[in-house]
Amino acid sequence: MFIIPLLTVVFVIWLIFYAFGNSHTSFYNNNPINYSSNQGYSKDKALEILRERYARGEVSDEEYQKIKRNLEL
Repeated sequence: MFIIPLLTVVFVIWLIFYAFGNSHTSFYNNNPINYSSNQGYSKDKALEILRERYARGEVSDEEYQKIKRNLEL
């Protein structure tokens, strides 16, 4: 009796995680995104994007410093 609503809820939760759970995989073609290749973003471009996101308030001070350290490695 309750199995169909339960399966529906589980499916919707799975669909949300599939769509938004893996930030390193493109949702449409399921190919990994290679940020380190020449075709991807350079470190300078990544830092520029980070600075823009920080300026817009999308990233906190703590997150900004953590991401910046990781990018400068």
